[in-house]
Amino acid sequence: MDCSSLVTRAMEKCFNQEGDLQLVVVSNGSAKAEFRVYSAFLSAWSPALAEQVMQGLRWEVPNFSVAAVEGFLRFLYSGRMPSNLVVATESSLMAERYGVLECSQVCEDLLQNGAATPRDVYAMLEVAHRFPDVGNSLRSACLHALLADPEQSLREAWTLNSRLLEELLPLASNDIGDFELAKMIISWQEQNPHQNFADLLQEHVTFGGFNEERFQEIRYHAESVGLAFVVDQMWAQAQASAGQWTPDIFKYLESKWQVQCEEHRRHMPFLGCWLNLIPSSLGWRPPYHPHGPHRGQEEVARNVLKLELQPGESMTWFLPIHSIHVSGINFSEPVASVHEGSACVEIFSSLNGCTWELLWSSARSNLSCRTKERVRWFKLSAKSIPFVSQVQIQGVVHAG
Repeated sequence: MDCSSLVTRAMEKCFNQEGDLQLVVVSNGSAKAEFRVYSAFLSAWSPALAEQVMQGLRWEVPNFSVAAVEGFLRFLYSGRMPSNLVVATESSLMAERYGVLECSQVCEDLLQNGAATPRDVYAMLEVAHRFPDVGNSLRSACLHALLADPEQSLREAWTLNSRLLEELLPLASNDIGDFELAKMIISWQEQNPHQNFADLLQEHVTFGGFNEERFQEIRYHAESVGLAFVVDQMWAQAQASAGQWTPDIFKYLESKWQVQCEEHRRHMPFLGCWLNLIPSSLGWRPPYHPHGPHRGQEEVARNVLKLELQPGESMTWFLPIHSIHVSGINFSEPVASVHEGSACVEIFSSLNGCTWELLWSSARSNLSCRTKERVRWFKLSAKSIPFVSQVQIQGVVHAG
């Protein structure tokens, strides 16, 4: 017969009734509340608590609120966390500080189960940042929950303090396109007109990959909240090094190459001049072409023929003359997303061919396909299944 629930109820009734240990919550040097507990009972929970109670029969707890301390102690007596999420978060951080992992895990479980709303996560993140010596795991869980779908979860992030926003936006900008992020920050300005979000807009958004239509839409929204002047400045800076927007960098290079061939009235080399293809495997072969494999490789480079890669193979493109500010990626054929739990296709970008950043992953539908600066290198990796498609990289192209 299991009577553990009866024991729990009896223990809870004894909370703060008797005890040899005086636990005092202090703030600004004065006592705010006092609890009586048994030192032997607390010691049984963790070595850290045992070490604490050995220091004397009066334990002063600074920094934590009265509600959080009471919530932590009630958990020790009953196994139940406070119903108030903010108090529960602070209680769990106190538990982590003193090695009571069962309590500290409760809030992380709430995040991992998807039961917390974005506002809940904001509140938990605010509390976690007040205690920098603990809560690393909780902060990571909060960020993971927010970045799972940042376009939805960050709509009300203007409620966070400015320091948290400054930490969060660089992470979120990897998963939100410039266009979507600009609209989001402008919406924050509309919801909170007493705070100026112009600096965040300028720091985390670039218009380098915008076409005229996208800029005009952003400007329309910005004008209604008093940010039109800032947006105009950002657009002017982007236009100072104006390039040309293209839906397919490889077709763009092909058109430039064809103009050169017509001007010189002879066939000029495309590969090695306008574009370099670097397969990861010496055994890679382009699709069949009646004029030989070199012509087949050239037509893959010009996006006339589909790129074919086997699992484990990758293809690298290098633009010797041009660079591009990427704003999107498309494929001529549907691309499988996940196989056996991992991405089927990943695309990386680089400015110098040494440092690579993930540009697109078939496993992450929310990953924005954009670069913060102009790049010259791309690498597509076929992971676990063959890849057969044409890759269309869009953005603003610059010569030089």
